Amino acid sequence: MTPSAFDIWQIILEWAPIELAESWDNCGLQVGDPGDKVRGILLALDPSEDLLQDAVQKGANMVITHHPLIFKPILSLDISYSKTRLLAGFLHSGINLYAAHTNLDSAAGGVSDVLMKKLGILNAQPLVSNTKAGTGLGRIGLLQKAITMKEMVQRILDATSAPGIWAAGRPEMLVQKVALCSGSGSDLWPVAVQHDADIFISAEIKHHIAREAQAMGKAVVDAGHFFTEHPVIEEMGNVLKKAVQERAWDIAIHIHRESPPVELYTRSLYQGKEPSA
Repeated sequence: MTPSAFDIWQIILEWAPIELAESWDNCGLQVGDPGDKVRGILLALDPSEDLLQDAVQKGANMVITHHPLIFKPILSLDISYSKTRLLAGFLHSGINLYAAHTNLDSAAGGVSDVLMKKLGILNAQPLVSNTKAGTGLGRIGLLQKAITMKEMVQRILDATSAPGIWAAGRPEMLVQKVALCSGSGSDLWPVAVQHDADIFISAEIKHHIAREAQAMGKAVVDAGHFFTEHPVIEEMGNVLKKAVQERAWDIAIHIHRESPPVELYTRSLYQGKEPSA
């Protein structure tokens, strides 16, 4: 039996039920035919032209990303715009595009859980619980023993591919209760405070939150949106490979090699010289 795109998507939904998605989100099929028989699967964080070309080259006619390509209604199919051109590219190439976004953020074993596990924090609980046990946005848990913030930052660097991170807090301060929200989780800072977390790890941390953390003697780490979420793509591959093997389906599963949309420019790039105005 050759599974359809719908069959593959059901495996993802067993892990990350659609009911966990936020009301504003657009998870699921972005473009394509759910009845298409799947020859190969390509996984990525972001939908992009590079991803489309990689899928064509690898012969993968199903692509699953974390971030959706469509958030708001599309008013025109004018392909002079990048988004509609990309949608047309997937359609023209016969490639089905799905997105597992906030349902995967909230799922047990999902985006934040993957990073917590990499940081050595097991049995973490949701920072904001959902109606389904063990699910919800963000995670909070305890390290086996307290370590310094400097040591924690090193763990974060080791757990992600981030070239560097922004952090607020004293390097020598001890942290043990860790709150985390992979991706853009700045709004969950007040919840981390309510749980008396020593450190809050997320991305796109707002300036005033870093100042609040300083004043409260707590730590806040901005490890980057891409870098805090990307580890889940490998886990998605593991989940699908296991399910495919159990069903004896002959389907190749690939992970797209992608780079973050922004790069860290440091003074070392200018060989010690001040960049010109």
